[in-house]
Amino acid sequence: MMKTLLLTLLFITSAASAQIPLSDGKTFTGWEGDITKQWRIEDGAFTSGSLEKKQPHNDYLATSKEFGDFELTLKWKLEGTEGFVNGGVQFRSKRVSTPSHEVSGFQADLGAGYDGALYDHIRRSKVIQRPTMEVLEMARKPVGEWNDYRIRAEGSRIQIWLNGVQTVDYTETDPTVETTGIIAVQIHGNSNAIVRYKDLVLTELPASHAIEPTAKVMLFDGKSLDGWIPFSPQSSQGKDAQSTDASVWSVRDGVIHCEGKPKGYLRTNKDYANYQLHFEWRWDGNPTNSGVLLHKTGPDLLWPTSIEAQLMHENAGDFYLINLSSMTVNGRQVGPVEKPYLRAKKQELSNENTPGEWNHYDIVCDGDSIQLTVNGLLQNKGTGANPSSGVICLQSEGSPIQFRNIYLKPLEK
Repeated sequence: MMKTLLLTLLFITSAASAQIPLSDGKTFTGWEGDITKQWRIEDGAFTSGSLEKKQPHNDYLATSKEFGDFELTLKWKLEGTEGFVNGGVQFRSKRVSTPSHEVSGFQADLGAGYDGALYDHIRRSKVIQRPTMEVLEMARKPVGEWNDYRIRAEGSRIQIWLNGVQTVDYTETDPTVETTGIIAVQIHGNSNAIVRYKDLVLTELPASHAIEPTAKVMLFDGKSLDGWIPFSPQSSQGKDAQSTDASVWSVRDGVIHCEGKPKGYLRTNKDYANYQLHFEWRWDGNPTNSGVLLHKTGPDLLWPTSIEAQLMHENAGDFYLINLSSMTVNGRQVGPVEKPYLRAKKQELSNENTPGEWNHYDIVCDGDSIQLTVNGLLQNKGTGANPSSGVICLQSEGSPIQFRNIYLKPLEK
């Protein structure tokens, strides 16, 4: 009982947009990186570098947790004597495997004339937006003084303020660019410099960018995987999770083919809320396990926070509550639970067609309620769903399976 209560409080707190101190000024709790040689804590600040010795390459201290929509405030100070004296605050970023000390993604740049600029490191390797000289002169402080950064990432919009002056207001137009990732602080290579970061406080924002369909939305065009992003912990670890693994997911004859191995999923590149979802599936061989993850939020994981509409053979219509998701089903509160999941069984006998034949799922997500209808029979329903919006995922979980005719419709009035 006590453990369930604590988990409930944890979930409610994390969803309530509370301020989260990311650093305590004394330890590296919640962060990962080279804390033996590269990073140290001095006077409550994450500190790296030296004025006597050249920094050989970029290096990052990164959060162990990923974040999506947030507002981050922090203080930074930079001083240097030689080379490219520079640092930065990465966000919605990923560690990369080669070179292993690098991070790819957005950066609120600082130093070397780039104060207040938005840089896309490695992924596009270019400055996305930077302030004019007039704005920069209003925002700058003398070298060696503490500066204030405020970074707001909400949906596709990114804003940066330097010492209270807005320097960036950018809207991302590429739908494949990740909207979640780690936060990291940087020291740039090839300089004799010291950089310090302190008072990092993050406020998570509610997901306000979920799309509510007003007309029919075809999620699958029958020809390509446009609008979908594959993820597999095995193939994507240390790599860009956006890279398509063609050995798992492919399109032939108007059908999405999933090989079932390795485990993972194909997810929409947009969040959705309040919709009717229709899709069809059939087993291509021995039927085992798969599912459709609804309202998936947070980082890509093998078991991401989501509510699964089960496709396991003879179990279509079950709910699975995954990684701190929760819902009331048939009068019983299910979740939140620590990884990986809890089951809420369907209310009718299995009505799936013979393996190899097409089945159809019709799912209604209305606010925090969800209804699962399999081949025309209402199998399950729940209320109080948390989360109640997010991306939609097709699972790779065992055997070859096929999907087709995937679309959303507005809720019926």
